[in-house]
Amino acid sequence: MKQQGKMDRPVESMINTHEHLQYLLDEHEQILSHIKDLNQWWTELDEHGLPKYGEMGIRMEGLRDLLSRHFNDEEQEGYFTPLMDEEPGFCIMVPDFREQHNEFLTRLDDFSARLKQPVPPFKNWNEALEELKSLLAQLRTNEKREFEQVREAYQKSSLPPD
Repeated sequence: MKQQGKMDRPVESMINTHEHLQYLLDEHEQILSHIKDLNQWWTELDEHGLPKYGEMGIRMEGLRDLLSRHFNDEEQEGYFTPLMDEEPGFCIMVPDFREQHNEFLTRLDDFSARLKQPVPPFKNWNEALEELKSLLAQLRTNEKREFEQVREAYQKSSLPPD
């Protein structure tokens, strides 16, 4: 008979939890790498004085697609479930993540659409750059916070049962 609770959980369940958490960690690393690449590309254009609003809008859509898939994995496919098993208090945070994810994707859509307008509504390249920096800073903060929570649960799931 299977018993509930982290301490008495079957080994197979612990392995599945470990795999789920590793998947989340890998996705977070991929997102942070994509953000770094975007920031580097934008900075290089800024240094050369070559604004490319439309291309940046397209690149932002790539980030948006990556994030949308990641958020969906977290919210719909149960990748938060192992965290809730490890940290029961985590379950109250999941609705907050959904709301933050939706708000962020909406902001990203708006920014990308404005970048791709024939005449972008930014005073100059620096104004657009500052908005990008703000979006990326917000995303980095949220992703790092989630990453730390996932890592904590991952480490706890790696501990042998008492």
